[in-house]
Amino acid sequence: MVEVEDDELEEMMMAAPSARETKKMDHEMLNKAASHPLRRKLVKSIGVFGKTKEDIQDEIGIDDASFKYQTEFLINGNLLKIENGQYRLTDKGLDLLAIV
Repeated sequence: MVEVEDDELEEMMMAAPSARETKKMDHEMLNKAASHPLRRKLVKSIGVFGKTKEDIQDEIGIDDASFKYQTEFLINGNLLKIENGQYRLTDKGLDLLAIV
C-alpha cells in the first residue's frame, strides 16, 4: 500500500503545471523583469529588431558579468533568445517591451 501512495505522490510531483499555474508563473516572471531597472534597460535597448551583445553593452554601459546574469534571467524566463549572434525578444519579451 505504501508503494502505491509513493507512486501517486511521485506522479503528482512530476506532473506539468496546470494552465493556471503556468499563467501565474509567466505573470510573476514579467513582474520581476519589469520591476528591475537594468532588465528594463536591456529590453528597451534590444527593442523590436534585436541587437548584438556589443551594441547593447555600448548603449547601456553594462559590464560582462551583469550582462550575462541579466540576459540569462531573461532567457530562462522565455523573454529573450539568441539568434545568429543577436539578442532578440520573444513574443513574451515583446509584451514586456510594450509595458516598459
